[in-house]
Amino acid sequence: MANGKQNGIGIRRLFAEGVMVVASILVAFALDAWWEERQLEQEMREDLTIVQAELTENIRLAEQMIEMMGRVTDAGDSIVDAMLAKPDAAQIEVPGQWLYWGMFNNPTLDPSLGAIDAWIATGRLAGIRNAELRKRLASVRGKVDDVTEEQHIARELGTRDLYPLLSEVMNDLGPIAETFAAGLTQRQRIGVHDIAELEPMAIPNGNGIQLLMQARILWYRASLGEMGDFRDELLEIQALLNEELER
Repeated sequence: MANGKQNGIGIRRLFAEGVMVVASILVAFALDAWWEERQLEQEMREDLTIVQAELTENIRLAEQMIEMMGRVTDAGDSIVDAMLAKPDAAQIEVPGQWLYWGMFNNPTLDPSLGAIDAWIATGRLAGIRNAELRKRLASVRGKVDDVTEEQHIARELGTRDLYPLLSEVMNDLGPIAETFAAGLTQRQRIGVHDIAELEPMAIPNGNGIQLLMQARILWYRASLGEMGDFRDELLEIQALLNEELER
């Protein structure tokens, strides 16, 4: 009987030790899973911080574009009004700043979307808990394409159609006209020239130039409204992203 009791105690002890080993393994697995999840969350937060910085830069860029296109359309309207005021004049003289903004400035949005594109390409976007934020981040690239479509058309009207009619003016303007005729992006043009130094200049006056100017203005004005909507969209995405980072 004593041997039977001892065997029972031994079996129970072995069973208890086995349970402890299994429990220890399960706890270790749980801790590893918890630690891995924490690491993934930390990496996601770091990556989202990069996206946040990218959004901040693009909001600044969008606001700058809105200001620039406002100047382009205002100066373009002034040039067209000056042309229409003297319909019989072969040439009219306009301020150099009008030319700079209204004729030779072709602003085109050139945002940085590397961080957002990387999230989409790697599938990490699915790791964001907020479904609305996921949807909006995924749509940013398409919205950029939509908002820049009119800008590209307006720029083509200038570089392809308008500037050949202004060859003498462009020769007088020299490097300034060359940089804008080359269709440089907004980011490349920042700080290139001091427009305060531009003198009034004579430009040709004719129906063809007037129509091209009016067409450019219409396309930029259409894009101006869309740029405002795009800027507001980025601000809303930024607010959602801030909420995600604060969780």
